[in-house]
Amino acid sequence: MSTFYATLEVSEQATAEEIRRAYRRLVLLTHPDRTPDPAAHERYLAVNAAYDVLSQPERRQLYDAALAIRRRPPAPAPVATSPGRTNRDRHRRPMAQVRRGPTPDPYAVVYARYAPWARRFCLLMLVFCGLLLVDFCWTREYPREVVQAVERHSLSSRRSGMVTYYTFHTPHASFRSYEYDWTIGTALAIRKSALFGQIRQFAVGGQGWQRADQVSIYGNFLFAPALLLLIAAAGTFRRRSNVFVFNCSLGCGLLLLVVIYFLVRS
Repeated sequence: MSTFYATLEVSEQATAEEIRRAYRRLVLLTHPDRTPDPAAHERYLAVNAAYDVLSQPERRQLYDAALAIRRRPPAPAPVATSPGRTNRDRHRRPMAQVRRGPTPDPYAVVYARYAPWARRFCLLMLVFCGLLLVDFCWTREYPREVVQAVERHSLSSRRSGMVTYYTFHTPHASFRSYEYDWTIGTALAIRKSALFGQIRQFAVGGQGWQRADQVSIYGNFLFAPALLLLIAAAGTFRRRSNVFVFNCSLGCGLLLLVVIYFLVRS
């Protein structure tokens, strides 16, 4: 019977340090970047699955208990006989179900296969958050922007009724405003981020700088890139289980959609 201990080539009494050393040795031998052998790749997945269970004391204890139950032969159940039973009933096999102990996670191999890609995605999200930080701090100023086109939009909602906002187009920017309805030809000064072109401030005639629309990724929804940074850092640097890294990558993907939506929206 093949076990996780046999996969890591250690005894069942091996210490945590011995298991860790065996895992590192086998990973170096079977990693897909080191050998193109399909059999080595399959063994690499099996080694990761075994280490994911044996490296955690709670899961290893449950696994050892499951091994002990699987190796113990079930005791034959006594067959009660009564005068009313026939010979056919006496030789009938008793219907007894043996409850086995907890078994290893069947999805451990899947998580082990995609965990390296999930960690790389979290690292990519860290780089993206760095670009957002640079974009937040680096702004460009356009002192002589003239409104070339104005679009009026109306939205109706049950809570606030009719909501009207305007979209203004200048030679170097396009942005929306809920408070102003400038006409074509109005002179504006605009400050927008250097990388993603997010409108940060504007001024009429170059005087009295005002903050732009707060419904943006740098306004009311600033929590989205901040939360993306925290989850991406946890999935990249914290040495947790493959399930944890995979869940972090899913959270990063959802937050990335939110961030991209508000980047494109404005």
